[in-house]
Amino acid sequence: MKTQHLFCFLAAFAILFTACKKNDEQQIQKETLSGYAQKGPLVIGSSVTIAELNASYQQTGKTYHASISNNLGSFELNNIELASQYIELKADGYYFNEVSGQTSGGTLTLYALADIENVNSVNVNVLTHLEKPRIEYLTKQQGVSFAAAKRQAQQEILAIFGFTPQESSSEMLNLTSDAKLLAISCILQGQLSTGDMVELMAQISADIRQNGKLNNIAIGSKLMNNAVSINLSLSEIRVNLTKKYAELGISVTIPDFENYIKTFINSELYPQTIAINYPKTGLHGDNILSDEVTEISPTKIYSMRAEVPVGLSLTVMLKNGLWFYDAMSPINWMITTYDDNTRSQRFTIMESGKISDLSFLPSGKSEYITIEYYENEAVTPTKIKTLNVK
Repeated sequence: MKTQHLFCFLAAFAILFTACKKNDEQQIQKETLSGYAQKGPLVIGSSVTIAELNASYQQTGKTYHASISNNLGSFELNNIELASQYIELKADGYYFNEVSGQTSGGTLTLYALADIENVNSVNVNVLTHLEKPRIEYLTKQQGVSFAAAKRQAQQEILAIFGFTPQESSSEMLNLTSDAKLLAISCILQGQLSTGDMVELMAQISADIRQNGKLNNIAIGSKLMNNAVSINLSLSEIRVNLTKKYAELGISVTIPDFENYIKTFINSELYPQTIAINYPKTGLHGDNILSDEVTEISPTKIYSMRAEVPVGLSLTVMLKNGLWFYDAMSPINWMITTYDDNTRSQRFTIMESGKISDLSFLPSGKSEYITIEYYENEAVTPTKIKTLNVK
């Protein structure tokens, strides 16, 4: 009889234990989990996957799937039941390129790690994507708590761009309200193709994974070059975003991302390696804009050539002399009429990233010609050179 009572007790205990275990495994229940997938916004039809993570931050194999429902990048998943509060969010698709104002030419994948115990909304963006490998290293390799790892990784990434720490976690940020997120999104994009931008983000994540610092100066230079390449088109980026959201029936006030981009450029955290080039020769002969050319002859034809990378600009002012150019030769130069009073003429590159050249002939009536260079919309000359005419 005692054996039978003991058996009944053990059976009842086993049932109770099983019931408790089942409740523990289903401790996170969400009727709705929504958010935004943004680089710019991922376009309608892009895929979103949520993967359950266990207490060791490993995938359990349990996933939920959804699609972006509109061109705002919105997604929604219903009736979520998870045994853990931690998830990995993956979004994949084409996106609106805020720099070009067009849908991207290729797809990209963005990730986010999040604790959804007390939230019903979570976003995926470039910050969540960059910080993911660092969070995984801190939690799995160094035993840092998830919340602390999230804070640390975000601060370290913001520091790469010279930005101060953010109060909200990365997955709570939105492009239309957070200036730092939008600035970083623009800097990562620059004038790059989708593929090149994806490679750049992968390089950053890999470099900062173990110590949270961007040690590779070449990667930093890519970021600086990107920022410089869009510095003259920040107003266009604002117009692109405002127009995009207006087309979707939404009036937004784009945050002041421009100042953050300028702050990054002025920080000089990394060397700028993108610059306007004045080669020694052009299509018609020696290039009068080259530093190597300081003396010219009225009996010889020259080139006026500049190689201006995409996103940069150049205006050249010739003064204090007389000269001629072949009216059929200018390539990518916009030229004003020669001013007899000031003895000057302005030459401006029409489109960056394209060849520019013309056939130039100095007059024998000139003893010298002054060249003023106005690079990247400078209001005062970035450099001045004198050409002796002999």
